Amino acid sequence: MTRVIVNLDYVKERNTSTVFKAIVDNGSISRIQIARQCGLAAGSVGRITRQLMDNGLIREVELQESVRGRKATSLSPVVDRIQILAARIGRTHIHIGLCDLSGTLLAEHSIPVAALNQQDLSNQIIQELKKFLVLHKSRFNRIIGIGLTAPGLINSASGVISYMPHLQVDNLPLADQIAKALGYPCYLANFTASMALAESNLGATNCYQNSLLINVHNGVGMGMILDNQLYEGSSLAVGEIGHIQIDPLGEHCYCGNIGCLETLVSNSAIEQKYHQITTARKTSSTAIPLNILEICKAANSGDELAQIVLKKAASDLGRAIALSVNLLRPDCIALGGEICTAAEFVLPVIQRCIETQSVSVSSGHTPDLVCAKLYDSPWYGGFALVRRALLEKGLLLKLLETTPNI
Repeated sequence: MTRVIVNLDYVKERNTSTVFKAIVDNGSISRIQIARQCGLAAGSVGRITRQLMDNGLIREVELQESVRGRKATSLSPVVDRIQILAARIGRTHIHIGLCDLSGTLLAEHSIPVAALNQQDLSNQIIQELKKFLVLHKSRFNRIIGIGLTAPGLINSASGVISYMPHLQVDNLPLADQIAKALGYPCYLANFTASMALAESNLGATNCYQNSLLINVHNGVGMGMILDNQLYEGSSLAVGEIGHIQIDPLGEHCYCGNIGCLETLVSNSAIEQKYHQITTARKTSSTAIPLNILEICKAANSGDELAQIVLKKAASDLGRAIALSVNLLRPDCIALGGEICTAAEFVLPVIQRCIETQSVSVSSGHTPDLVCAKLYDSPWYGGFALVRRALLEKGLLLKLLETTPNI
C-alpha cells in the first residue's frame, strides 16, 4: 500500500492564493464560478473567501442573475487595500513608483544614478526608497513588498545580481539588503523579464498564453511567458537574444563575441550607423548626430535614409526573432523601445522575417506582432514581481498570518 504524504500548509497556501488570484484576474466573480474555475469544493471556497473578506481584501458586489433565475453574489478585489512599491535601476536613472493592486500609479519619482560601484548603488537605492516613503507618506495605505528590476544577470530566487552591463558587481545581494533596510520583502529580477510579466498581466500580451517581449534600448533583451508563467530557467542567462550572432564578420561585442545582434540593433548602434552615412554623404564630419527618437521622427517625416537604417535594423532583429519563433512558437511578440515610434517601418519588416524565416505550422498561423504598452512605465516590472509573489508565491498567506485584518 502506497502512503501519500500531504503537506497541508502547502495545500492551504495554494488554495488561498488560487482563489484570490481568480478574483483579482476576473475582477468580479461568484463563489460558484470560483469553485468551478479553481477545482475546489464550495465549502473550501466559502472558508477562504470569508478570510479574505475579514481582512478587507475582497468585497461582495452587485447581484448577478444565474441561468436558473437564482441570484449569486459576486466578489471583487479591494484594489486600494494594499500597495506595491516598485523601482527600476537603469543605466542613468532610478525610477520609483507606488501602485495599488490594479496597477494604478499613485506616485512616481526619477533620480539620476550616481553610483560608481556596487556599494554606492546599494546605498543610493536604499536612500532613495526611504526618501520616497517620506515624501509620499500621505499616499500610503499598506505596502506589501518592494519589486526591483535591473539590467544584467540576476538570480531572482536569491535576489543576487551577478553582472550588470554598466557597473562592475560581484554577487550583489541587493534584494536582501533592501529588505533588511526597509522592512519589506523585496523581489529582484531582470528588467526585460519582469516587463514581459507586466505586459502579460496588464499590457499588450494580456490575452495570450505564450508571448515574448523584445526590448531594444542600450541592448536587446527578451522576456518569455510560457504557459502563462515567466520563464527564468535554471541559470541566469535566459533571454539573451541580443547575443545571437547575426554578422560573423561584424564588430566585437562587449560579451567577447563578434557580430552580436546588439552591435547592429541597439539604440547606439542605430544612431552610429545613421551618423556614419550622413557624414559620408556630406563629405565632412560636421553632421550633427541624431538620437534614436530623432531618427524615428525623421523616418516618420519622410527621411529616406532614416527609413533605410531603421528597416535594416528591423531586418537584423527580425532574423533573431524568427529563430526564437522556431524555438518557442509564441502566440504573440511585443516589441518595446524607442524604435516603436517608427513602428510603421519597423514592424512590417520584422513580420516579413517571421513569415519567411520561421517554420510554418499546419495552420499557417504566425505570431501576432505588436508594440509593448508599458515600455514608458518602467516601474511596472517591479510591480509585476510583487503581484506574482502575492498571487502565486505564498506572500498572501504570509500577510494573512503575520498581519491579521490588514
